[in-house]
Amino acid sequence: MRLARARAWLLPLAFALVPIPTAALVAATTPAPAAPVRSFAIDGARSGAEFIVRLRLRMRAHGRIAAVSGELRPDAPGSWRVEVLADGSALRVAGPRWMERVTRSEDFLDVERHPEIRFRSAPFSERVLHAGGRVRGQLTLRGLTRPVSFRLLPSACAQPGRDCDLRVQGIISRTEFGMTAYPRSVKDDVELRLRVRLLPAASP
Repeated sequence: MRLARARAWLLPLAFALVPIPTAALVAATTPAPAAPVRSFAIDGARSGAEFIVRLRLRMRAHGRIAAVSGELRPDAPGSWRVEVLADGSALRVAGPRWMERVTRSEDFLDVERHPEIRFRSAPFSERVLHAGGRVRGQLTLRGLTRPVSFRLLPSACAQPGRDCDLRVQGIISRTEFGMTAYPRSVKDDVELRLRVRLLPAASP
């Protein structure tokens, strides 16, 4: 009887002392890798850029650029960067024909010599992507690159850029980008608006 009790007590102890294979131990203790955060290409068919140049005689030149490309990509964990490229040669300005000629000319956007209009952001947080906030970066216009600060508007959907537009607004100084013509008739502030929709791109 005593021998049977001893065997019953020793049996679970023997199982406890059996070494567990290292591979099985690692598999049990190592968490599964998180899925990589994807990048998203800009959908040029549903994105665009706008310029509003205000004249001092209560008039304004409202320009639209439909040819837009770029990418929203992950940066550090929980942050993003965006790059937007607009083709200035595709600029169209509402109103009289002379407004479009002047806006496209070398006195202003100079789109024939410098068609590339590019914004590269600094990293911004996931919270800003959803709730809105300041997005800083570098704007290249007329061949000149200057630091700028734009405002990303609050999103109206759960997946900004995919289920609804990403909308960015800001004011730039035209003189900082070499647009110094007609100072008595054209105001210095130029309003820039970006409307961006996204498509899935390759994983980073």
